[in-house]
Amino acid sequence: MESILCFDIGGTRVKYGLFQDRVLTKNGSFPTDRSQGLRVLQSMKDLVSRYEPDALSVSSPGFADNSDGIIHSGNVIEGFNGLNLRSWAREECNLPLALENDANCAALAEYAMGAGQGSKALAVITLGTGVGGGLVLDGKLWAGNHQMAGEFGFLFIHGIHTDRPEDEILSGHASTRALCEVCQEPDGKKIFEKAAAGDARMQQALDHFLDSLAMAVYNIAYTVAPDTVLIGGAVSAQESLIPEVKKRVSALTPSFSVDLSDIMTIDSCRFGNEAGLYGVLANWMLHRPESPSTRLSPEI
Repeated sequence: MESILCFDIGGTRVKYGLFQDRVLTKNGSFPTDRSQGLRVLQSMKDLVSRYEPDALSVSSPGFADNSDGIIHSGNVIEGFNGLNLRSWAREECNLPLALENDANCAALAEYAMGAGQGSKALAVITLGTGVGGGLVLDGKLWAGNHQMAGEFGFLFIHGIHTDRPEDEILSGHASTRALCEVCQEPDGKKIFEKAAAGDARMQQALDHFLDSLAMAVYNIAYTVAPDTVLIGGAVSAQESLIPEVKKRVSALTPSFSVDLSDIMTIDSCRFGNEAGLYGVLANWMLHRPESPSTRLSPEI
């Protein structure tokens, strides 16, 4: 029985799951201490000692490269940029490790086991502390130059109006974190509920959030031309999210073009907020040492 301990490292919490012969048998989470990367690693090592897995698979924010096991940049945890996680796993845990960007893992999960099965060109957008993304094209994860493909959170959609462009990227407009900060409400679900109940301030913030997300979908559609766009993260569970995004994407369509909602599927991720964790497993199946191919089979 093959036992894989999977970690989905997020900006707020680290989720973990023990998969035995591809079946999730144990799972949980612990807080992400962004100021102390060593504490995060120690918590991971403690779980390795508890469960004694055969291998580790990890998803991480930022430009995480499985070819060398290094998180090169873009991570919000102190000490993680430049960290060689594969070396850490080998030296501290005596285990092999697969590594991938967190949103890429969500895309792998949806393509292999979720709402993206059968797609020829799949784009996944994840909403959380930031906005992430992943692309699976013709059955293969497309990472691009320096693992930068699908990093939709870096898009500019409203122009640049300050001397700090980094504050105006998509992650600052369409992430769940940005929405909660504007509304001063820690729970994204409550924002949707209050807006539906007639709270004008919440509705205004929600409109900006949804408009920004729709613009991102529109731009991705005309750049990558996916047949399927899936939206993940906890907020994707809100029933009104997808209909609102579809409506706003249609409203952006020029009169001389086709309605994008008619030619591509826009939906929520089947695994929702757990897409990353299942994608971590899919990434291990893709990159395990005996894997004969880099093509991801939907039968994983």
